[in-house]
Amino acid sequence: MAPGDADDDVRFENSFERISTMTSTDTPDFEDLVFYRQLIEDQTDLYSKAHQTCSFMIIPQNLPSSGKLVRDVFESHLFAPSPLYKNKHASLNDKYEIELENNQAFRLTNRRRGAGERSIKILSQEIISSSQNRRSYTIIVIDQPLVELATVRSSLAGRLSRVPSNPVSMATPKFNCSSATYDSAYIYLDSLRPLEEPFQRLQKDLFLFNEKFIILPNYLDKAIEKLRELRTVFLQESYRILDRRSEDRDIELASEIFVTGNTYTKFWPVILQLKQYAERKLFDNIRRRQLKNEQNPSDQRTMPLNQSASNEMRKLDDLKTAYEKAKCIRSVLDSILANKTIAILDRQNTTVTYRPGSDSMYMAADETLTALIDFICQYFLSAKHVESIHLVAHEFYTDKFRCLSLPPDIAYAFTTFQGALEYLSNNESCS
Repeated sequence: MAPGDADDDVRFENSFERISTMTSTDTPDFEDLVFYRQLIEDQTDLYSKAHQTCSFMIIPQNLPSSGKLVRDVFESHLFAPSPLYKNKHASLNDKYEIELENNQAFRLTNRRRGAGERSIKILSQEIISSSQNRRSYTIIVIDQPLVELATVRSSLAGRLSRVPSNPVSMATPKFNCSSATYDSAYIYLDSLRPLEEPFQRLQKDLFLFNEKFIILPNYLDKAIEKLRELRTVFLQESYRILDRRSEDRDIELASEIFVTGNTYTKFWPVILQLKQYAERKLFDNIRRRQLKNEQNPSDQRTMPLNQSASNEMRKLDDLKTAYEKAKCIRSVLDSILANKTIAILDRQNTTVTYRPGSDSMYMAADETLTALIDFICQYFLSAKHVESIHLVAHEFYTDKFRCLSLPPDIAYAFTTFQGALEYLSNNESCS
């Protein structure tokens, strides 16, 4: 099969069990990775051979150098079924042997050096099926190369730099707090090699917590305390292993997101039950507020629902962690403020509406709160199924399950959100 016949490849769902962390948006497509591009552009015969005979094509996501890789490196990452052992696969240069452990890792053996086995984490994987020769192979993306690139030559850059023995200083993508998600937190913590054992224990503790801890509204505070205890133990052990005396914001935040996101699906039904009455009270007050406004004729113009802010608000239901929800609320507020609005009081000075302003201008804090209050009312009243809106539950989860202080901009947005819900839920003028 020619290397360029991409249209002849039919991709289908992996036969191994797939998990969300292996399909995260933080893991690039293999077509975008340097190793894969050099393989299809510079090693066309090997790429063709992979289609013909290989069972696994392993692609490192990060390379310590941007130089050209020599042929031996590619042959060390292309595996065909072992002629001697069932379920094992040998590299084309016959130096390495792999055997799948599960859908998250495989064992690598150096066949020539007798250096023992090591477990390699899988970031993502995909099965490729060729319509020409009716066979398939699996592409696996891993963090770092299987070989020590310091021992092979690059055709352009001489000797490549050696992979550092300290994994923390590897060319591992830095955890990005501004786009942090449950998936990216898992991948980041999983890539810190010295922390493999404490991270595995944390995962096991969370599994046991989800299986055995009975979560009822009356015991919710105790459950949250237990979660924070598990996270604290993990952090203490991590800093001891890494010999850190000061906090690492990335590890702190990643551990918070992973712990709360891991238990979200079990907590969420309890929180919905706990806040069901408050959600109904909020909507009833909004409905009374609308009826009251309809009885007071004014010259105000009803603005259409801010669709951008509405789309952002709906994302709350799909976010697992307190930090992600707070960031989403910040995005909602940004969408509201992006409309260049100015406030107009009606004749009775009782309500505030907004219309686009001719010039860009900033809104004061009280105007921001009022704008968010009006948007929340529109959001409820325009919904087809009001019972599916859970703003009070989202506020509760974000407030209770947050271990770290939020950045100032996100904290301001979340405080404004809390103020808007409190006003609409408790203020007598609404009813």
